[in-house]
Amino acid sequence: MTKEADEIEGLLSPVEYQLLAAPALQAAAEVAAQRGDPHLYNDMPSMLALLGTVTALTHAYLQQPSPVEPSPREALEIAPLSICAMVFTESGLEAPEVQQCLRALSQAYLQLLKDGVLGPQEGMVEKAFDQLMAGDRVSALQTMRLAAQAMTHAIDAWEAARVV
Repeated sequence: MTKEADEIEGLLSPVEYQLLAAPALQAAAEVAAQRGDPHLYNDMPSMLALLGTVTALTHAYLQQPSPVEPSPREALEIAPLSICAMVFTESGLEAPEVQQCLRALSQAYLQLLKDGVLGPQEGMVEKAFDQLMAGDRVSALQTMRLAAQAMTHAIDAWEAARVV
């Protein structure tokens, strides 16, 4: 595991990392690969899907009673961008470049939410969260991949409509 992944795991408990980060990273990376890029950090729609997925998973996690003491709310609230920062850092970018990428990613994400492009897919992510909580990781990963694909397709369609 990389230093950045260790830092994210330090932000979240190991259970939270396995619930909120690991499946979202796997789904986003697989979608990026299906879209033709073996490196998640190179595919902006997949990175936006990662941000959206982790955000929705974190929201679902915060809405339900936890049998164990959860990480501080502040740590959970920064987890989505922290996980994206980990991906950018692992790509070899230096800290200032990572910060620039995070700002651009955050601005794009907020614009997509404002325009209604992202958000409708949250229901699929919430279903995946329920599947994870029920111990059905295989179905949860499949549902999360479908959510990430839906997000990337919506982003692609939005971008194509803007260019016209």
